[in-house]
Amino acid sequence: MNLAKKLSPSWIALLIFLAAFLFLPFRESMSLSKMAGDVGDNRLNNYFLENIYLFLAGRSDSLWHLRFYSPFPFVLGFSDNLFGSAPVYLLARAMTGQSDTAFQVWYLFGFFANFWAAYYSLRRLGNTVIASVVGALVFSFTLPVTAQSGHAQLHYRFGVPLSVVAFLFFLDRKNWWELVAAGGWLVWQFYCGIYIGFFTLLLLAALVAVYCIRAFRSGKSARAAELHQFLSQWRSQSPTGRRQVMGSLVALLLLVALLFYPYFRVSQLYGASRSFEEIASMLPRPQSYFLSDGSWLWSSHSKIFAEIPMRHEHQIFIGLVPLLLAVAGLLVGSSKRNGPAFSLLSGSLLSLMVVTLHLGGASLWYFFAKLPLASAIRAMVRIELVFLFPAAYLAALAVDYLTARSSVWSRICLFLAIPALILECAATRMSMSEKAAWRERDSLVEAVFPKDLPPNPIVFFAQPNADWITSELDFMWAALRHGVRTMNGYSGLGPPSYSMRYGSDCSEVPRRAFSYLSFSGRSGDPQAYVDLMKRIVPVGFVGCEKEWLEKPPLSINDRTYSAEEIREISYRYLGRKREAGQWVVDVGILNGGNRPIAALSSSGRPVRVGWRFLDANGSPAGGWDHRKELPLDIPPGEALTIRIPVDPEIECKGGNLQVSLVQEMVYWAHDLGVKPLTVPWD
Repeated sequence: MNLAKKLSPSWIALLIFLAAFLFLPFRESMSLSKMAGDVGDNRLNNYFLENIYLFLAGRSDSLWHLRFYSPFPFVLGFSDNLFGSAPVYLLARAMTGQSDTAFQVWYLFGFFANFWAAYYSLRRLGNTVIASVVGALVFSFTLPVTAQSGHAQLHYRFGVPLSVVAFLFFLDRKNWWELVAAGGWLVWQFYCGIYIGFFTLLLLAALVAVYCIRAFRSGKSARAAELHQFLSQWRSQSPTGRRQVMGSLVALLLLVALLFYPYFRVSQLYGASRSFEEIASMLPRPQSYFLSDGSWLWSSHSKIFAEIPMRHEHQIFIGLVPLLLAVAGLLVGSSKRNGPAFSLLSGSLLSLMVVTLHLGGASLWYFFAKLPLASAIRAMVRIELVFLFPAAYLAALAVDYLTARSSVWSRICLFLAIPALILECAATRMSMSEKAAWRERDSLVEAVFPKDLPPNPIVFFAQPNADWITSELDFMWAALRHGVRTMNGYSGLGPPSYSMRYGSDCSEVPRRAFSYLSFSGRSGDPQAYVDLMKRIVPVGFVGCEKEWLEKPPLSINDRTYSAEEIREISYRYLGRKREAGQWVVDVGILNGGNRPIAALSSSGRPVRVGWRFLDANGSPAGGWDHRKELPLDIPPGEALTIRIPVDPEIECKGGNLQVSLVQEMVYWAHDLGVKPLTVPWD
């Protein structure tokens, strides 16, 4: 009797899972000395999880109104929430006493949860042990998974297979409790992360569409029989059973409403939405399905992949072994042999690939992107992480087909499939960073954290270098540890009128204070401004003026400036220097008119500074794509100095820098006859 016959199916699955786990995520983490992701986005995810822990420990006052971007409300609604996977973090946090170690445990456990959910679901669909293991490996370890290691909010996907398979059984067997189960797993997936929850919902909707198409093609009598089965299964339950099903579905809807209310408030308060141009840059291209820069085997710099925007998001090649298995499963599978799951899953996968594909500048997704939830989903290319389950099912069908064959080649292919799959998944580079680097950054901020704070303080740190995202996260974590609020922040969205890159320019302090008062409808209340400014503790800023404590140096405009007003503008070059690792150009903007130019706009048409480079021949090296907010008003007859951060090594090598003003969505000053400022740049 061989070893495979001695081991139970669960032990076989566990041993193969451990092999993949040790070869890939555990090896990459270097025995917990490295963290998944860089010191950017995943520290934000760690922050969200830590706030949940502190809230339950009574050391944070809210799950939604977090302590960054203070005093703006509902700032957790700018990003994913991670509530559904938080129990793993909470347990690890209680046991280790360290937020970063708990985050490592939380991330690694996600592989376990995803694998066993996929394995169990594939077994429910009738696949053999080996086939289900292969499918679970495809779902949990393939290249798109590791390519997104820097976005840990996408990591927990166990609800995808569990919800999809329960829904398949509902459509096939008309068992209404399967619908409840599918809804329960879907809701849990939404609580783990909005992105994957939305993509799961999209897959379920595609299943319904394919199911309806199949029913329509089967004829009127067959459709009537299907509908009769749904109704008869409902009627066959006792009145108590029907009430329980309805009560469960209503409870799930209430849980969804509870989760989405803060996101609804964010859309109301902040007008959070994405333009289709922004969404289009992250719709899958045909090339995306063959792109994997992190793989040692398949990384490519060929011209066919060169023009993909947001290239780092398009790393969705699943690997040669999973691709061959999935295509083989598509060819050998059939509804007659494999049941309705085959046509429903394969049809849904292919239809969603077509609907979301961006080809020749056009996409069918344009017609869906305006739907309420879809309009907030920017990185549609991440839907590949949900596509992995239909692909895993097709791969499992191919393995079962090989298992049933008696030819030598079938046995050789089956024998090589699992080790080849594991090796291909492991031949990649995950996004990792040193755990010591995370802790070192915390230590550096602690050294400059203010000691004497006023009552109910809001600390606000200047940005010490060009790496503004990492700096903002440093300050968010410091404020969280000290139990105070901060104006610093980083997330998927930001409050209105905030300058994300402000360096040490102290004008950002009154700007953010006035922005919040305008947001809350109190911009005309002088005392509210004074009270808020007294709470703010600026750290590391230069150029702060005492009079800013009593009167805001900026105002809000709700009108379009006339051409005559704009023509009174002139510029003066004040110099440039290297500061915090980047070039900073100082420009003086003189308002020769008799009315101020306001720094803020209530109509969405603010005046901003824009710039571009000319090449050595005097031709534009790019468009007027770069913007900088006016830090303060430009009073009549006075000049405002504005600091422009530029990167000539990226924007242009040689030539001249040109600077101009724009009133957004109205006109550029140079189109009205105001000569742009031109600065020679060697």
